[in-house]
Amino acid sequence: MPDGLYSFYLHSDDRTDIAAMATINTISQPLRGEFIRTVATAGAVVYQADPRLPALIPVFFDGQLSAVRLCAVMAMVSGTWSSLSGLPDEPDIRKLSVEMPAERERRRYTLALQDDRSSKRVEELLAGVSSRLRGDLLRNLIITGLALHTTAPELPRLLASLPVPPATVSELQAIVRQMVRAEPGCAGISEAGETEKAASPVTTSPGAETAGIKKNMRRAFGD
Repeated sequence: MPDGLYSFYLHSDDRTDIAAMATINTISQPLRGEFIRTVATAGAVVYQADPRLPALIPVFFDGQLSAVRLCAVMAMVSGTWSSLSGLPDEPDIRKLSVEMPAERERRRYTLALQDDRSSKRVEELLAGVSSRLRGDLLRNLIITGLALHTTAPELPRLLASLPVPPATVSELQAIVRQMVRAEPGCAGISEAGETEKAASPVTTSPGAETAGIKKNMRRAFGD
């Protein structure tokens, strides 16, 4: 393919791919190319903060990625366990339809990168992996960006437009909190979990705190 053009496929027998296709279909055709480019760039920004996030976020994307679940994933990756101790129940959010079709099929999409700073972030990541791994990486970047779009539609655009991307998960958490501060669950998560740790009663035993964290992780991840 010409430089700057990348193909990726989404499959009808994979629930995450179906959720991704449903999200893309909410965007009108004339705007879809720019939208895919933006979500891919947002995924690349997340990857630069921590390469594990684009591999984890698609796992928890089922048509809607709530702020509670996104913050829980970031806290899990960054090790700020205390920030999960006050995590509320995940809100009841209408999810996109992800019904499995009767016949297996796949749909091809094209990512058209431009000669600008945002697109170069994606291209540099793709160029840094073997051709065998490139398709999986591109899929993860795009689905991560699509998931962020369902958390807050402005979030991928903001991440893609940042002149200096967040260098750590803590910096990424700060940006997400600004975008979704109205939703319960994220506002109380500090960059390093220090606020919650300081507020915890000194009489709380480590075992009780660990049990509470595990309970709230199960709430966030729907287990």
